[in-house]
Amino acid sequence: MTATANTKENIDLECDYLIVGAGASTLAFLDTLMTELPDAKIILIDKKAAPGGHWIDSYGYVQLHQPSIVYGIASKQLEGNWLDCMLKQFMLPWNHRANKTEILKYFADFVKENKEQVDFYSDSVYDFEKSDEDTHFFSSIDGSVSYKVQVNVKLIDGSSNENIVPHNSPLQFPVDDEVRVMTPNQVYDAYNENSKEMRKNKYVVLGAGKTGMDAVVYLQRKMKIDPVNIAWVISQDVWMSSRNGGGSPISHSLLLLKHDNDTQKAALEGEEEGSIVRLDKDILPTVFKFPTVSNKELKLYQNIKTIIRRGRATAIRRRSSNTNVNSKDDGVLVEFGSDDHSPWEAFAPIDKCIFVHATSPGPFVNGYTASQPDHQAKETSTGIFNSEKKMTLNLLFEPPISISMSCLAKIEAIRNKGTLDLECMKRLMLARDMGEENPLIDRDNYTENEMLDALIQPYITGVSTTSSASSPLKPYELIAARPMLNLAVILSICDKDPLVSMKWMKQNRLAFLGSIPGFKCRVCKAVQNFITKGIVDGKKVGLTEQDMRMLEPLKDQIQPLEGM
Repeated sequence: MTATANTKENIDLECDYLIVGAGASTLAFLDTLMTELPDAKIILIDKKAAPGGHWIDSYGYVQLHQPSIVYGIASKQLEGNWLDCMLKQFMLPWNHRANKTEILKYFADFVKENKEQVDFYSDSVYDFEKSDEDTHFFSSIDGSVSYKVQVNVKLIDGSSNENIVPHNSPLQFPVDDEVRVMTPNQVYDAYNENSKEMRKNKYVVLGAGKTGMDAVVYLQRKMKIDPVNIAWVISQDVWMSSRNGGGSPISHSLLLLKHDNDTQKAALEGEEEGSIVRLDKDILPTVFKFPTVSNKELKLYQNIKTIIRRGRATAIRRRSSNTNVNSKDDGVLVEFGSDDHSPWEAFAPIDKCIFVHATSPGPFVNGYTASQPDHQAKETSTGIFNSEKKMTLNLLFEPPISISMSCLAKIEAIRNKGTLDLECMKRLMLARDMGEENPLIDRDNYTENEMLDALIQPYITGVSTTSSASSPLKPYELIAARPMLNLAVILSICDKDPLVSMKWMKQNRLAFLGSIPGFKCRVCKAVQNFITKGIVDGKKVGLTEQDMRMLEPLKDQIQPLEGM
């Protein structure tokens, strides 16, 4: 990396890769990229003061829902030494779930240890409007320094993976000034400052995602709040993976494949076998958002008897007990958008009722959104290999995110080295585009990037990128098939011998194949099942006709992996 200071405020830089974002996804990508390309010069920028992404802004009691053994970076264990884990913490390594402090130290140490290869610019913002493929710009948040960057290889955009947490995402509906709303961070800090006063209040938790679930547990387990003094506003019930029952996002996807993307049939079978659970047996959830919970946590959720299911809250209002004077005895009303649902009157007066804001969007919402204080315009992309000079990081598989990012870095490194199996890629592309009457398709001259962009598709949680007004696709349209198809393609194109690709995957601590003894990928069986389904049933699990046409050559390519 070279830097030339033109003035105090303007600095010219040069690197091979410019990576935007220093959160969990980009750091996992960075780690594998450095391992594969040890001579690459890399600039890493982030608007926060340290590496760690959303973990920096998360509440103090947060910890992973998934095991530490499949999270973080490939080159370093997050759970630490396995012997120490068992002898000192009396815990099996695959039961370890790192907390905020452990995760932030882990990421900070990684960046610090690699400062010879990586220049990290904290408190810096990339300029999406001003930058182009040849010249890139970013600046310090305070505007005192501007950087112009010559990127010799590629821009890596990790901003679409930004996880928006309540701490930096205010409630998106009106709240009267006198109403007490606190983020989980504020609840945590206030309790540590004055636990006695905080225990005098009643609490209303807004949101039933991971953050809301964690808040319900923290209020009872740490703050010792009686469940009768906790209410929970749930806009829609969710299916959850059972940690005790062996549930995981992967097991859920396999059930979806089995039931042709019928979410309810898949969830009900999972519930019967114990891998999937729900809050209330009398209420059928409509979505699955990848939370993983223990039996003890589920019991704490079920302790809450005041549950308000009236859709999304749209306002929180003060209800005056005296029309002329505001009083500490005034009540609080939660309003809901639907005319079918009347407002809910909170179970405590305004000065004793705390609303816990746990309703932030979460990950994969194209982080620079208009609702954020640091919003700036940027082009959003649904693909990954956007051009020869840019990649947009996105999920390839089910969460956790780390293995998807490691695989993307592996692909990019192999592309950089010139060792992708281009012959295999072209066979897949020719099969994929067979019968397509598109004058823009040049079957004789596919570029490397065109093939990567077509063959490696993002795994979208929730809705498909191919939906339209004339042909809407239901939620989970891509969830079932895409991860397994991506795995098959990666194992096919990263080396002429798929056994070499499989060996790398098994040695990667972020993959279940590398971390869980006896775990099998079942990729050959999955591809054969896709072929058997045919076009009609294939579409039910999210396969396009183009996907279906390349299954036969894909099956032939990965045949050596049969039974693995």
